[in-house]
Amino acid sequence: MKYKALVSFAGSSMFLSVAQLIANIMVIRWVSPAELGIWHTVVVLKSYALILNLGVSNGLNRELPFLLGRKHVRLARSVAESALFISLAASTLTFLIFSSWAFIEADRGVKISLFVVAVVSAVSFLNIYYGTTFRTNQAFLLFSKINAVLAGIEIATLFLPAFYGFFGFLARLVIVELLKLALFLRFQPFPVLPRFHWWSFKFLIGTGVPLFISSYLSTITETFKRVILKGVSSFEMVGLFAPALAIYTINSLFPQTLGRYIFPRLNHGIGQGRSLRELWIKNLRFSFLSMVLIAPVVIVGWFLVPHAIQLLFPEYLEGSRATQIALLSGLFMPFSMLMNFFHATKHWRSIYTLVAVKLALFFSIQWTFVRIMPPLSGIAYGTLIAHAVYAVAITIFGFWYVKRLSAR
Repeated sequence: MKYKALVSFAGSSMFLSVAQLIANIMVIRWVSPAELGIWHTVVVLKSYALILNLGVSNGLNRELPFLLGRKHVRLARSVAESALFISLAASTLTFLIFSSWAFIEADRGVKISLFVVAVVSAVSFLNIYYGTTFRTNQAFLLFSKINAVLAGIEIATLFLPAFYGFFGFLARLVIVELLKLALFLRFQPFPVLPRFHWWSFKFLIGTGVPLFISSYLSTITETFKRVILKGVSSFEMVGLFAPALAIYTINSLFPQTLGRYIFPRLNHGIGQGRSLRELWIKNLRFSFLSMVLIAPVVIVGWFLVPHAIQLLFPEYLEGSRATQIALLSGLFMPFSMLMNFFHATKHWRSIYTLVAVKLALFFSIQWTFVRIMPPLSGIAYGTLIAHAVYAVAITIFGFWYVKRLSAR
């Protein structure tokens, strides 16, 4: 079957997405808005910690499939060894910084949350590295099996918040991340030992730093919702936004997972000398296909969400409208995958232009709506409009860019 790897990987990713959606929804039932507000505010630090990786994982994500496409296996192994070395160093440093902060924090809930962020962030550096080594069709079939196991783990560990509340919720986050690492270590498709090679390091950051700046700033836009909401309200208001945040997470998971398949295939195709126009159209089709697949879920969810929250999570009823609006954002989030095309072509001016547009759009629109509307609805409407405008902008820009290349 020509698309066996894609179908298997996409299917397992959807299965994992559903499991995570169920888990995120059930957690809301057992943890109070104030406690979830603490976690959703503190976990923003995890995004900022990514800077310690120096863009090495981003460079590996682009160069490993490119080198394998060119049959340069020895060079591919060298860059993987250096990337693992840097990932371990970043993991250690992150743990030391966040755990030290936790020691001096007075509030018990924030203190324990900081310790959990320290562990989860440290382990996630390694999980990011190992995730980038699944680059071939055979490796993606293996990744599909890992996703299926992770889906089971998501459900099986729900007893922790069910019986132990907020602290069980935090323990579950650590356990899931550690078990994910254990699976990657057991089934890694490109095993290497951590070794630092100066040439490989320079090669990785040469590509990785620009890619990292782009990805990092794009990731920062995802933290605006919580930061702006906390700035105009309280921890409890951020907690009431938790059902919407759960929906945003699920909305982004499928495009991110599918993007992990598309990006190496783009780089492999470029390494083989395939047409950039052909690759752009293929990338765009994946975005529209994702939008079509998500649409029925959005329609059904729009009518079910208010009743589900009222029945299962009455404490969070105030956030039901924001949760409905968050569902609509899912229609436009798949277009974020189009950035993979620009990352693969390494056209830095286009990348930085799009990132600057995204930063300006999301912050200005979200801030404007949260000031002119009730905070929960305002931040949700602002996010929806920002996603829609950005989807149109990156699509138009992509066609212009490919047309300009074809005219040369």
